[in-house]
Amino acid sequence: MSKKKEIKKLKDHAFADLYLVEKEFQQVVKNTSNNSGTYKWVELLSDYELKEFYGRRRDRKYATLTVELYSLIEQLLKDIYKVIFKGKYKNTSDINIILDLEEKMGDYLTFKNNTKLLANLRSCIVHEEFSLKSARKKINIKRKNKLLFKQLLKDVEQYIENIKVK
Repeated sequence: MSKKKEIKKLKDHAFADLYLVEKEFQQVVKNTSNNSGTYKWVELLSDYELKEFYGRRRDRKYATLTVELYSLIEQLLKDIYKVIFKGKYKNTSDINIILDLEEKMGDYLTFKNNTKLLANLRSCIVHEEFSLKSARKKINIKRKNKLLFKQLLKDVEQYIENIKVK
């Protein structure tokens, strides 16, 4: 199989993974609203405690999904690296892995990098506090988690679409 076909196949797999992340996001929105779920233990919580519980879990799920979006791009680029260079990628620099991979594969592929926001959010989530809300505040983003995550989904989809073989 040609490199171009192998890369297209990898991109198709990344789109499938992105679709699954989007479906999980929809489930989080649906099932973590303050009005959802009637579990037996829920009756043991006051309305205030229930709101706190759902609010905290929803933010952590958004954080998890945000990190997963970043990982999806990173893994796709590592897989494409294997196709191009017939070997495994080894991070030898201090820069962001996505940027490093783009630089190393720049002679073979074109990228339209729109991952700076995603990378900054992921960094705050992983290295500061595991919360998308806290990461938003730290880097001064006014949008709510739900709207921000929808935009991140679109950004990742566009990023994958715009990976082109030269």
